[in-house]
Amino acid sequence: MLVDAGGLLVPSPAAPERPGETAARLDVYAKAYAHMGYSLLNVGAHELTVGVGDLQKFGKAAKLSLLSANIRDAKTHEPVFQPSYIKQIGPLRIGFVGLVSTNMPNAGKLVLEPGLEVQDPVLAAKDLVPKLRAQGCDMIVVLSQLHRADVEALSNQVPGIDLVLGSLDSELTMQPSTMGHQTLFIDAFTKGKYISQITVNVRGKRDRYWPANVRDALASERGEAANQVQSLMSELEAVDRPGSVIKLTPDTRKTMEAQLSSAKARLQRLTLQLDSSDGKAPPDASTVEIAQSPLATDVPDDPVVDKWVKAMQDKFPKSGGGH
Repeated sequence: MLVDAGGLLVPSPAAPERPGETAARLDVYAKAYAHMGYSLLNVGAHELTVGVGDLQKFGKAAKLSLLSANIRDAKTHEPVFQPSYIKQIGPLRIGFVGLVSTNMPNAGKLVLEPGLEVQDPVLAAKDLVPKLRAQGCDMIVVLSQLHRADVEALSNQVPGIDLVLGSLDSELTMQPSTMGHQTLFIDAFTKGKYISQITVNVRGKRDRYWPANVRDALASERGEAANQVQSLMSELEAVDRPGSVIKLTPDTRKTMEAQLSSAKARLQRLTLQLDSSDGKAPPDASTVEIAQSPLATDVPDDPVVDKWVKAMQDKFPKSGGGH
């Protein structure tokens, strides 16, 4: 099953394109996504840029479902797009949820002017995840246009989310990171440079999904935590240097110090876990493994899609046919 976490349709939500370019781009993407057989696209700022009406036409042409649990009509407070999607894949009944950040670029034009609102993603997930579980879903997957801090808040406050795919912070995760209530997080960098192949190995238990290689996942997560500690320490040290032009309000300093304390505690916990880990998930646990494949110049283009892209490039030189 092929899904897209969003951030697809235009290069920038704030930068206008040439007359006719967006329509041509939508046509190419719709034909390409239908050709490749994609099932879901999460709606983010890049998608809303084209307008709700044209976006819905795009979804029909692309033969995929547009997903968003927290983009709502400002008057009725009802979802504008499909909030969730359930798919039976082998032995697993999987529920998909689409979420976007409330901190959206160009929100006035993209959200307020069309009469939309963006609900707190945590509140939207708290309402929807139990309903999907009640419908028999063995796994809940969030397609995310959220910042990493939002993903962490989501995983801490909403039990029952097994996997979050994507973030606005453009990370490249080579191993799943564990967050909050045993949620696994995977991101494939930015601008279609990588594609993530996710394999779920179903064994006895489906109440928690483990990284297939626990030790590598812990080592990757520990390295990330160490980098976070170093970054926060460096920022605070720079502020405290004599003559520094950087000033922090008391609230900002308090927030950063709390983040540093939390990051240090996480680093210590991960270090202990790594030291004591045998690198194996429980024998009856279902596991998740990922392979990140770079879409580099040595990857051959699909000749059908390449023909559509080149036709657009001829009509709109230097546009690159998308991002």
